[in-house]
Amino acid sequence: MKILCEVQVVNRTTQANRTPRAVKSTLAIGYKQSARDSNGNTKKELEMVLFTPQVKAGTRYKVRDNIHSVHTKFVLDGKATIGFKQPAENLLIKCDPIQLKGFLQTLKLGMEGKDAINLRLNIASATAIPQKSQPQQRMTINKRSEYPIKGFPRTLKSLSINNIQLMKLSFEICTLRNLTQLDVSGNKLTKIPAELGRLALTSLHLSGNALGELNDWCWLRGNKLTQSLCELDLSANGLDYFPPALVRYERLVTLNLNHNNLHHLPFAIRRLQKLRSLHVSSNKLESLPAAIEDLHIDLLDVWGNCFKGFNVEAAQTQLQRTTASHTPTPLWLQSARVVANHKLPYSASTLPAILIELISEAPKCLCGKLCYALEAQDLLKRVTQPKFTHIKNLTYSREHQIYSDVIICGPNCCAYQQLKALFTIRIV
Repeated sequence: MKILCEVQVVNRTTQANRTPRAVKSTLAIGYKQSARDSNGNTKKELEMVLFTPQVKAGTRYKVRDNIHSVHTKFVLDGKATIGFKQPAENLLIKCDPIQLKGFLQTLKLGMEGKDAINLRLNIASATAIPQKSQPQQRMTINKRSEYPIKGFPRTLKSLSINNIQLMKLSFEICTLRNLTQLDVSGNKLTKIPAELGRLALTSLHLSGNALGELNDWCWLRGNKLTQSLCELDLSANGLDYFPPALVRYERLVTLNLNHNNLHHLPFAIRRLQKLRSLHVSSNKLESLPAAIEDLHIDLLDVWGNCFKGFNVEAAQTQLQRTTASHTPTPLWLQSARVVANHKLPYSASTLPAILIELISEAPKCLCGKLCYALEAQDLLKRVTQPKFTHIKNLTYSREHQIYSDVIICGPNCCAYQQLKALFTIRIV
């Protein structure tokens, strides 16, 4: 068995580095056929060979009864150390995690005297892997005939499969642990496997599919994807609503939801503080949430939506509310407001998960308090005009005036009094 890796050789006796840094190398393991003994039997010696640019012929190490130690604590990060007794050297290995695990498993089988297909390499004639055979990191598929029958290289970092009428995303793609960029635009996908959420993708393009048919967003709940994704394209997927799990993607910088059927954006979008480009053109938006003012967006594209005018009915209904009767604020909401107002530090170990979610995602009243719409009349649709203070570039159809939805925390709120005065002026 042979693997491409980076290796640094350290002498344990002198603590000197035989190589000043990790260098691209080939590490091979296999049996060396020795001469026949008096009984005519051929004795096999297990050897490991390290090929480096400095030692192209390879440095050979005996394996049986010559392993000093094997450190595999960081094997999932693609790192391991193999120490030999003679010579007293350690090989500090950095490699693709899957290839490294396979190599270490082969080493274990060899030390146990077991035969394995990966040990059938004739180590005496082994050579370094040619430079041109280095792991493939990028793959683009634009025709069905280009789809790999034997599977995808485990070393892929970027994969594009476009316009080939793909009906299902294979589970194998979800096991490519090195993958950071995935583009499967222009296909016929209706569902994404939940396992995709285990990949640390930074860029994901899913435009031109049919994910709105099933609205299965389990894959968006994956911890690794939530923490890594910076760019997401869900345009032209027939979405009827904003996927709820998306508001937890706090690293998201670019979000494209063009050409869908969205009727509104959630107030919890205020959680996306790193968002710089938001594209929601050609949808069915009637208004925007007031929380859009909390974002610092460089580009907001809302062209081609059916924005409606000032909602007189909502204003009149609000004016008719009795200010004398007011439901006491729940204790859990009071607690959340205290933490949010004083910007107290919190984590999963100090606060219940539901309270953390409330602090992060609940809408805010115009007065700045966290709010929770316990009643339908707490939500006022299309009653204020957003100022877009933090929006650098706004693209919209000028024949439509944009209004925003707000939530108020109660009739005794100062924002309520301001809105009441504004409603009276506008209605009269």
